[in-house]
Amino acid sequence: MSLWIKGSEIISLNPNAYVIDVIYFMKRNNIRRLVISDSSKIIGVFTIDIALKQILENKMEAKMNEIKLKKPVSVKSNDIKNIVTAMLTENSDFVIYTNKYIITERDIISNFNWEKIKEKNWEIARKAIVVEPFTKISTCAEKMLGNSIRHLPVVLDLPLGIVSARDIVYSFESMMSLNSNVEKIMNVNLVVGDAEDYVRDSVEMMLKRKVGSLIVKSKDNKKETLIFTNRDLIRLIDRYIR
Repeated sequence: MSLWIKGSEIISLNPNAYVIDVIYFMKRNNIRRLVISDSSKIIGVFTIDIALKQILENKMEAKMNEIKLKKPVSVKSNDIKNIVTAMLTENSDFVIYTNKYIITERDIISNFNWEKIKEKNWEIARKAIVVEPFTKISTCAEKMLGNSIRHLPVVLDLPLGIVSARDIVYSFESMMSLNSNVEKIMNVNLVVGDAEDYVRDSVEMMLKRKVGSLIVKSKDNKKETLIFTNRDLIRLIDRYIR
């Protein structure tokens, strides 16, 4: 049986908007991506990753039409199989449907029926790229952009917190400097699951806590930090809908 995902109505801004103003707008509305359009034509999408890059390069006064935006990935059908295929093929965490709706990984995950998923956390988790509490925020941003990730566990023997690209972007106005230690902005309220927990139960916890990643306790008490993210869940969904 097909599953149709509606998503949310597109929120867009003019290409003459400045980076700094777009970031403020995203923070106020708690959104991670914003469509940039000229009249009815979609020019591109401004994402948290792009915002992070502009902060790192100190280009906050640039306009949307002066920076490289993410290419919009459009789908003709909002069937889950079609959307997931497009997301994985185009390496995108969102798709545009009929130029009116934006559908994200979270939309897919929250609408999918997880009851039949038999995998346990350890089966989809992977070794996390981690940083220490005294790592500079700028270094964290570079690691995220260089490895195409958005979540970095902050570890000193054991996980102490986690920092996301959104944490850095939304706190840039209040942070002293990109040279500040990441412990100043990390989230200490970790969402953690055991290796033997079922993914379906972990997804329920992630949706309830509104997070895009889960720290997984390593099997056999190994000092290794494991993680899975929304992207890993999309890959898992893909296996079941093929």
